[in-house]
Amino acid sequence: MNWLIHANFIPEFVDDKASKTDLDDFAEASAIKPDGVEIPKRMFNLDTGNLEEWPSGQYVILSHSWKGQEITYQFISKIKATKKFGHLEVGKSDVQLLSAQCKQDVRAQIRKIDALLNNSGTKSNIRELLVQLTNFKIATSGEEKARNAFNEKEEELKLRKMSGIVPDIEGKDAGVANSKVPSGTDGKNSLREGLVQADAGMIQAKDQWDQAKEELSRATESCKIMNQDPALRSAVEDLILVLERKKSVNKIEGSMNEARRILDWGLFPSKAPKRYLWNDTCCINKADANELNESLAMMGQWYNNADFCLVHLDTTESTEWVNTWDHLEKTAEKSNFPSFDLVEKPNWATRGWTLQELVLSKMTFHVNSLWQPLTRSVEGLGPYYYHCSYLAHHIRESDKLDVPLKAKPILQDCAKLQKLMDTEEKIDYVTYEGCSEKSLRLIGILNYLGVHFPRAMNDDNSNAYVRKTISLAAYEIKSRLEKGDTAAARLRSLFEDLGFDLTSIREQATGLIKVLVRTLIDDCRGSIELDRKRVSEFTNVPPDECCRGLSRSRLPARDILVLASHRRCTVPVDSVYSLMGVLGVKFPAFHAEGPTKALCRLLDEVVITSNDISVFNWAGKDLGSPIRGRSLYPSKLSAFNPKNTESYLTAKKNDEAAKASREERHALQDTESRLTLLLRGTMEFVKATPHKDVPVDLIRSILGFIKVTKLIDLQPQLENLSRLLVYLKNTPHFEEYKPKTRSWDDGERTKSAVGEGKNSQSGGNIASRFGIKTPQIPQMPQMPQMPQFSAPKLKVGGFQSFYGKKSTSKEPEPASGSELEAWISKKKDIKNVPDEFKALFKHLEAEHLDATPAGEETSKKIKPSPSDSTICPNPITLTTSGIESIFDIQRVIITMPHAEQLQHQVDSAVHESEKISGDCTISTGLSTITVRFSCAAGDLRKQLNVCDVVKQALFDDEVGEGAQGSTQTEQPLTPGQESTSYYNKLTSVSSGLMRQGSQVTGATENEDVKKDVQSEETQTLASGQTEEQRRVTAMLDFVQETDLNFIVGEWVLARFTGAEGAKWFLCQLELGSTHNYYGRRIATDEIDFKTVVPESGLMGHWKNYMENKKSELCRVVSVFVHARDARRYADEVAGPEKEKKDREAPNKTEEEEDSDNAESDPKERLMDFIKRGTHIGAGIVQTVTDRWGERLDGMLSDTILQKVQKDLRAAIVNLNENKDLLPAMFLSGVKVHMF
Repeated sequence: MNWLIHANFIPEFVDDKASKTDLDDFAEASAIKPDGVEIPKRMFNLDTGNLEEWPSGQYVILSHSWKGQEITYQFISKIKATKKFGHLEVGKSDVQLLSAQCKQDVRAQIRKIDALLNNSGTKSNIRELLVQLTNFKIATSGEEKARNAFNEKEEELKLRKMSGIVPDIEGKDAGVANSKVPSGTDGKNSLREGLVQADAGMIQAKDQWDQAKEELSRATESCKIMNQDPALRSAVEDLILVLERKKSVNKIEGSMNEARRILDWGLFPSKAPKRYLWNDTCCINKADANELNESLAMMGQWYNNADFCLVHLDTTESTEWVNTWDHLEKTAEKSNFPSFDLVEKPNWATRGWTLQELVLSKMTFHVNSLWQPLTRSVEGLGPYYYHCSYLAHHIRESDKLDVPLKAKPILQDCAKLQKLMDTEEKIDYVTYEGCSEKSLRLIGILNYLGVHFPRAMNDDNSNAYVRKTISLAAYEIKSRLEKGDTAAARLRSLFEDLGFDLTSIREQATGLIKVLVRTLIDDCRGSIELDRKRVSEFTNVPPDECCRGLSRSRLPARDILVLASHRRCTVPVDSVYSLMGVLGVKFPAFHAEGPTKALCRLLDEVVITSNDISVFNWAGKDLGSPIRGRSLYPSKLSAFNPKNTESYLTAKKNDEAAKASREERHALQDTESRLTLLLRGTMEFVKATPHKDVPVDLIRSILGFIKVTKLIDLQPQLENLSRLLVYLKNTPHFEEYKPKTRSWDDGERTKSAVGEGKNSQSGGNIASRFGIKTPQIPQMPQMPQMPQFSAPKLKVGGFQSFYGKKSTSKEPEPASGSELEAWISKKKDIKNVPDEFKALFKHLEAEHLDATPAGEETSKKIKPSPSDSTICPNPITLTTSGIESIFDIQRVIITMPHAEQLQHQVDSAVHESEKISGDCTISTGLSTITVRFSCAAGDLRKQLNVCDVVKQALFDDEVGEGAQGSTQTEQPLTPGQESTSYYNKLTSVSSGLMRQGSQVTGATENEDVKKDVQSEETQTLASGQTEEQRRVTAMLDFVQETDLNFIVGEWVLARFTGAEGAKWFLCQLELGSTHNYYGRRIATDEIDFKTVVPESGLMGHWKNYMENKKSELCRVVSVFVHARDARRYADEVAGPEKEKKDREAPNKTEEEEDSDNAESDPKERLMDFIKRGTHIGAGIVQTVTDRWGERLDGMLSDTILQKVQKDLRAAIVNLNENKDLLPAMFLSGVKVHMF
């Protein structure tokens, strides 16, 4: 403790610059070399033409497509052992011996065929026979392809017909409310179009098949001579094999010549004395099983270590053997691809082995069918094509800041660079057609300075290698400058011309190297990216994966498997073995095991090596692995390519159903968003407009119309509603367009006025007792005909005395009856404008109401990350008996649309392990999706029993009382509850201050009405839920079971815990004898929660949520309207007398005012006090009401959401924001052993 407390060390502060220099000085690259042979065991020497074993030196690799009888190592060994024959000259190279042997074989076969033709008396020549046999082979292959294509189209048509029947069965028998298959005109048209297209495709395939059969018949007839003479036919077939070997020899010679040309160019400088080429067809002894296994495992590393890969884009023509015959002694004149820009869909890009050759190589050079180079500008960069990404990461733009100002313009200008390099002793550089001269000159200077970055750079050691290379080069520069010879003088002048001070040689040399490298990176990075994109276009490999060399893949394992699923190999199992290098794994090859077992072992190695669970993200009901303990694996690579026929049709049906549901939601969301803009525009108008000019009655009439009209019915009304808002904002401007006719005549208006007078006098309110003539309370329902939109200016002509005296009679009221309000309140239709209003609406230009529907903007912003983590943080244990890990378990409701048919198949099964396919609907309680599955008869038998029990317990018994029996849900709040009904409180307060507070009888009647309305609303909320909505509640209670022991025996959804990229899959969960949970994956089509359909009951809750949103916003607008109504009422009561006194006040002296006050009647003083108090109170009500309305507006979302059932709130929000309805009620962290 004493040592810890009394530390006796002193901290040292190190200069940042000095620390960087020291790090460069002592940089060490500690690269861990992989196990195995780093270079191939056997290669062709480019200079001697011999096949050498255990080579050592610089080498390149040939990438090509196998064509029939290729030259093998056994054939070369045989030729080398037969040099004693006369046609093989002693001292020739191995390649020359091969060429001579193939020519001799061709001549010998020609002599044999000529002899057979002479003996038979046939007048055909060899070329005709070769063409006939070649055409026969082409026709046979074409007929087979056409037959398979017809069978596929016929199967697709059957599946489409079945998919057209499934929706009706699902809706009838599924038990889940309306599974939302494509319905209506759009869904039927989509299914009909699919059937028509499939039928047309089958007819077209049938015609092509018939045509192929006719061609095969003609080709068979043309081979009549060979069919009659088997010896002649056998001789011609042997000639084809000889021509195949001749073409293979041409490939060896062409690849060696091209590789030698590229290396002679000086793009890849090397100190190695020898140069080699590796060709997989003849450099591997396939007769030796050990060598073959080692070569397959190490091939990826061999591509990594090669300087570059030479890609031969050969022709795909089936008549190429005829072309080989025609050009035995001369070269063909026409190539398949004249230039690199014209390369399109080469056969090379469809082969399995070429994927790793493209991905794992550091750079590629391409040649066409005639071995003519398809040059690209970036080829001149040589090894910097691969090094650029690492150099850009470790040498930053900031490394150019400390460079002398003189150096920057010189390095940026190609002409100045030329002058710098050609002064005194010339600095050499490589010229390459199309490549940037600036980049080539910069590379030349770097080579002159001795900067050569190692080809072994990777993600782990690149930083150390870069710093070490620069440090060693700087040290070497210092040594060269100290020699004092002419070379040192030239080197010194280079530094001086660039403005570098040589007082600190190593530091200055380091700075020069970094600025040269950074300038080179800035100049060539764009061209490299464009080149990778171009290669990606005809290979379908992502640009970042093209020629990534030793770099780690940025793709999850599944994406690589998807790329491989589109490619084919001559030997099927090679499609698996060819992925060892790309996926970075090794295991012994055993061709007899077949693709399924090989794929199982490949995925085992991937999981063990990286814990990458993306390999479990596959789909296909018939593609589950049959190997015991590996139900999580697929049986074929095609499982990672979901575009097989059955999966495609099921996915398309789900897409159509999801699309129909989205369109329905988007339509309501669009209407709600535009309506929100309209109501908020009305709110802003009410708040900003003087209360005298607010047309309260018309606004109330519009709000009443909006409240009682459903959102779906409001959609066609929005344009005219927007025009009414324009009219509200600028009523006087449209005065001339108002209709001239009125619905009420003078007699009716007089009668109405008399009736109003009587009602006002007979009322028991305080205002009438003091002689105040109160205006009529504005009523929302029955509005008079259209006047001006401004508030009716009712005037008070006098007051009644306490003794029954009447003041002056009421002024004639202007025609305030509104035909417009009557039309809105009675017709409940704003879309169809009556003739009398057409002139007005014609001059009203609707405001722009286009708004982003709720959730649409969010869905655009929230994009799935392309690099979702697929590395599982939990351990995954692999044994021969299964795979054990931690899973999320989601209970679901499984329904079988064809339960009776499936039960019959189960009963008829020969064995419990017999595979049975069918359809099932998976419901999470909130969403549903239909998939096709395949499983063992025993597993299906158990699940059918579970489905029957769940259907009886859940849908038959609990559907009527499921909502009442739920203890986990929150009862919806009624509008009359105190916790959320802020607007009801406000309405009662403001109404009392305005009109109803002092009217005892009227208040009692209104309260009775209000109680009746609240009672009605409460009953509506209690019994207003549909059967589907109540069913959703029961389903949620079912899927939220927390005790896993009650779930065992069912089919559930499962996924790996903790990995973002893990997908849900269907599995059967069982309870083991040792209390461990066992599982077995059920092979299904892809379960994509982006194409699920919300449960119809959830859609009902969401529609109620949208309607509540509309109603609440209308109530908020009504709050602001109440405030203006209060001020208007105060002006009607106190306004005229106040204005009269204000006009007379300036003409009176203080003595007169005192005299008036002394002589005024107590009744008048009381009336004046009441008027002034009413006016002040109305102002306070408006202020308080505005504040309250703003608070209600701010709490609008929370208020509406509280009315939603608690368990449904998150789903409603996600549905409203167009997010995926992913399973969210799962049990996490369950340890399951998957068989």
